[in-house]
Amino acid sequence: MKSLGHMLATAVVSIGLFAQGAASVAAAAESQAASAPAATTIEFVIAKGRLVSGPSVVKVTQGDRVQVGVTSDAVDELHMHGYNLHLILKPGQRGLLDFVASKSGRFTFELHHADLELGALEVYPR
Repeated sequence: MKSLGHMLATAVVSIGLFAQGAASVAAAAESQAASAPAATTIEFVIAKGRLVSGPSVVKVTQGDRVQVGVTSDAVDELHMHGYNLHLILKPGQRGLLDFVASKSGRFTFELHHADLELGALEVYPR
């Protein structure tokens, strides 16, 4: 039979190893979050079927995270050509596309109902 002191020492070592493992997992998660790409944010405002504000061209690097926010005064659908992404827009509500620019090239944003090209995303290879 093991002594109480031996059992306590084993428990302390086990707790220490568990704490080290938890610290390693936390450090790995923190490192991964720090290496995640910061998002490039694009904002478009549409009123009466016309672009009120927003850039005509946005340049990013392949692998970058991109967020496209759109506020419209009418129901419409944003389409990101080449990525085949769609976003249904409701009047007065900001819609958001959030994606990683995995393909290189030039890709346009278009509102389908207004038949309006908003701008382009240029994705350059790494």
